[in-house]
Amino acid sequence: MKKLLLMPLLIGAYMGAHSQNAGTVFPVYTDITPDTLINYTIVPYSDETYDINLFGDASADIQIKANGAVSSGGTAAYISVYPLNPDVLIRLGRLDSVYVPAYSLWYVTKVAKPLNAGDPIDPPGAMWDTMQYISDHSGYGGGNKNVNDWIGGDKYIGLKYQNGSTTAYGWIRVQCPTEDSCYVKDFSAMPSTVGINEQSVQEMLIYPNPVNTGFYLKNIHTNTFDLSKLKLTDMYGKDLKFTAEPMLGEIKIGLDESLPDGCYMLQYISTDRLFSQKLVKVSR
Repeated sequence: MKKLLLMPLLIGAYMGAHSQNAGTVFPVYTDITPDTLINYTIVPYSDETYDINLFGDASADIQIKANGAVSSGGTAAYISVYPLNPDVLIRLGRLDSVYVPAYSLWYVTKVAKPLNAGDPIDPPGAMWDTMQYISDHSGYGGGNKNVNDWIGGDKYIGLKYQNGSTTAYGWIRVQCPTEDSCYVKDFSAMPSTVGINEQSVQEMLIYPNPVNTGFYLKNIHTNTFDLSKLKLTDMYGKDLKFTAEPMLGEIKIGLDESLPDGCYMLQYISTDRLFSQKLVKVSR
């Protein structure tokens, strides 16, 4: 069993503020370092799992499983994606079917949709389901499946959390070099929506934006604001250095002079407050 990754519960009306695309860095983000390899072997039998918590309850939401086995009836050789949380669904890509002559039936596999960076997670007509496969080369009775949709470069697993009126989206990035191996690289998710006081863009004003070497964050009560909860990242989620100086009614934030021009994300995440906004860094 691989390690369980737990993420804090982040809550707020985050939908609509950011695009729901694979690769978008949402407030919940974890880079798995080093990348974790999930694989199976037919002989000897192997069974590896990797559990991830994206949407913030007390247990894991998703399990990625690699399984390889041989029996008198056939083979089991697959990598699957399974929701451990009944409120979480996986983006369905297609059904793969092969005919099993020995039993006169069809052997069906639900194949998860491989998303590329920038692909919408929930476009019109998207299909969602529970347990699905990244690879499947199992067979019995003369019917052998050959699912290879995910083999190649980086791909994203699209996820949806649905509980009543609460909806949130997320992704897991994997790279599968072969049919029997897959690296789990990082994951990100929107917050679900119960109980945290989100600070809206109007309440938390950033100026100027675009920025040069520094900017101000206004309308924060510094007597209740924990500067250690402030985070600046690039669009891939990498933490960046900055300075933060409380002032009257606002905070002065200084950027590293060597920071290249481009887009960055400023976040403040605590148990009772959530704020996230894109910054544009330009030279003058």
